[in-house]
Order: sequence, then C-alpha cells, then structure tokens
Amino acid sequence: MGRDGSGLKRLTQSGAIDTEATYAPDGRTIYFVSDRGGGPQVYRMSAAGGNADRVTFTGAYNISPALSPDGRTLAYISRLGGGNFRLHAMDLADGNVRALTDTNDDESPSFAPNGRLLVYTSRAQGRDVLMTTTLDGKIKSRLLTTGADMREPAWGPFGR
Repeated sequence: MGRDGSGLKRLTQSGAIDTEATYAPDGRTIYFVSDRGGGPQVYRMSAAGGNADRVTFTGAYNISPALSPDGRTLAYISRLGGGNFRLHAMDLADGNVRALTDTNDDESPSFAPNGRLLVYTSRAQGRDVLMTTTLDGKIKSRLLTTGADMREPAWGPFGR
C-alpha cells in the first residue's frame, strides 16, 4: 500500500466481521478478531492474503490482540462467565494460555518495547485506569494519572 492510500488489497473474503487487525513484529502475519466461527475469536493470516487460521480456542469471546516484540506471545482480552473481561497471554509456540489479571473490565493491552510488561486499561472505583503487569501476572501496578478516564494505552516512543 502506498502512503497515499493507493494499492489497497482486501485480505478476507468471508461475510464475517473482521476487526482489530495488528501486524506481527516481522510484518509477514496479521492477527485480527473475527466472528466467522460464531463469536469473536483471534485469527491470523499472511499479510499477503490467504487462509485465516483460528488462534484462540479457550473461551467464546476473545478480542484485542497484541503481539510481543519478539512475536512469541499473544496478549488479548477474554470475556469469562459472568461477563468479566480479563487480560490473558498465550505462548504461540505451544498454545499455553494464562490469565494475567483477576479484574473484571480489562481492555486494550499493549506490550512494552522490551516485551517484559503489558499496559492495559481497567476499572477501579468507577473510573478507567491504567495498569501494568508482568507477563506471568505476578506483579501488577496501577499507574498514577491526572484523574481522567484512560483508554487505548500504547508504549512509545519506539526508537530502535
């Protein structure tokens, strides 16, 4: 695709709703959310097009994919019984999934550039707040803010 928006190519051809696309760090694979299986799940496909493969199988509602800088870990939000939205991480090599939080309203995970932490939003005392967690979920911290509701956090700058 050109910088002017020319050369756009449709990658998926199903009648499903495909959203939240994000590139893997190598730029060759795209992860996205689709309801093609009946409920939202994370899928991946070649950035050049082709078949989409389902990645998430635990839970009936998985959204907001984020890839670690080394491309080995997928973070995403899963809705559990009772409507709780919690941050999870999957080792893409073996498919092992672990819950990283025990909160109810997590959203928008983003990996730190070094791949060791995730920042995400959650709710505390009726407000949207910024949180961080380690990849094993053992160390969590609420970030101090100005009191404004927080949405869509991202790490930066990405100097390399």
